[in-house]
Amino acid sequence: MSGPETVRLPMEDASSGRVISRASTVEIKSVIASMQAEEGERNFAGSCGSDRNCAHDRVRWTILERIMDGTYQPGERLKELTLAREFRVSQAPVREALRKLEAIGVVKSEPYRGARVRELSPTELRDAYQLRGILEHAATEFIIDFPEESVRTLEMEYDAMRAAAQAGDLQAVACHNRNFHRCIVERCQNQEVVRAWKSLGICMRARLNVQRRVDRLPEAMLSHQPIIDALRAGDLRRAGQLLREHSFGFVSDLM
Repeated sequence: MSGPETVRLPMEDASSGRVISRASTVEIKSVIASMQAEEGERNFAGSCGSDRNCAHDRVRWTILERIMDGTYQPGERLKELTLAREFRVSQAPVREALRKLEAIGVVKSEPYRGARVRELSPTELRDAYQLRGILEHAATEFIIDFPEESVRTLEMEYDAMRAAAQAGDLQAVACHNRNFHRCIVERCQNQEVVRAWKSLGICMRARLNVQRRVDRLPEAMLSHQPIIDALRAGDLRRAGQLLREHSFGFVSDLM
């Protein structure tokens, strides 16, 4: 195909909503599975120390999934009693689930008002993306080599990202984008950098579906290709600079 590479995002189409929803559910569950693995909960349903722990984990992951897919909107109140009745548990596991979600920044508790889905301001998201750019730039300084197999993984994630954008599935775009960046960071030999990046990502990825500037997404996506090219050429210094510019460029789109 001749001419410059383009990524076209379709307008919202109610008739395609059902297909998009199914794709997003798969991607969201994949993200949550990764979060469980990061916590050492590869089989969280069978690894709990007690029935109460199993209950609060079940409630926690379900609430997080609903926040990520937009079922619970920013600012929406999460009523303990209502959730306890839905999950057929006491309010204690619900309270513990909400406490853990507050710890990763997706829920906010207010005295005498209960818990709500946290609204992330453009300033907070800007700060998070700037830090992500700094961390990814630093990560490349501790990567010894970037094998061809990892380059191919980046290409597959980039292709999947573009296909999701064409389908209008912004949640899938966010998930493949996260996989793309994670593939790079996990080659880093400094585990403190890796841990800091993962901790930051938990807060950010749960908000992508409501904060992302759709009109600027195609341009942001295309900036992944030079990163792939630099890593294939073994130019880790250049890749680090591009990763930083990529995150800082997204920040400018938010403001």
